[in-house]
Amino acid sequence: MSDSSNTPSASNPPVTPAHDAPANHYFNLGQIEAIDLADSVFAAASARPEQMTLRDITPTWLEGFSAAIAEARRRSSATYVHVTEAKKATTDATKAAAKLVTALKQIQSAAKQKHQMLAEDGDPTTNFATDAYLIGTRMDASRAILRQCADTLITRAKEDSLPGYKTPELITPVEQLLTAYLGTKDDQADTTVDKELSRIDRDTLLNTINRRRAAVQHAADALWPASEESNRPIRKAFGIPLNRSMGL
Repeated sequence: MSDSSNTPSASNPPVTPAHDAPANHYFNLGQIEAIDLADSVFAAASARPEQMTLRDITPTWLEGFSAAIAEARRRSSATYVHVTEAKKATTDATKAAAKLVTALKQIQSAAKQKHQMLAEDGDPTTNFATDAYLIGTRMDASRAILRQCADTLITRAKEDSLPGYKTPELITPVEQLLTAYLGTKDDQADTTVDKELSRIDRDTLLNTINRRRAAVQHAADALWPASEESNRPIRKAFGIPLNRSMGL
């Protein structure tokens, strides 16, 4: 039987691979494997409470180990939900922004139409300037810019009696699109905050899990020494080297 020389220890924690787990995971693949290992080590220790207690690994101490593992599982599941909600909010915000930009461009088109109609007779005194209508501006460059552009164009449309926007009722749909856009962006911000809050202390939690797992493994290393071949099945259950003592 081969020696488990790559077994993680306190000084040799599970290596985190360069590639991460698929999107929506709270932990990457290496961290998930570390939690799975901790789970199996906990199970091995729980099955041998009397021997573990001889090495100060008491049932109460093991309860703390189990609680940390359970919290890691819970956070992984909860964060999946948070990330999914954040992605949906982002998609909704993108769609709302596109609708708002389309409506604002229609206001700009109305302003350009009025300019052409009033410029027909060549009289500069009756010409209609479009300078205030942000022609050529990239309106969706950021949330702040889009909101400012919307406020500006809605205000101008109300003041200038543009074709298609001669009454407040005709401008109301554009205002509603702005409200809807700001609402989806607020939802996006909320779900993003939830997602980030769920990530707080992830490294601390993993450190607790890895340290407790290593402590249990060292206890097992002493209780069932590698020098006795009959101990190999138990050592395997604890995820420690079969033919040699654990390193620090």
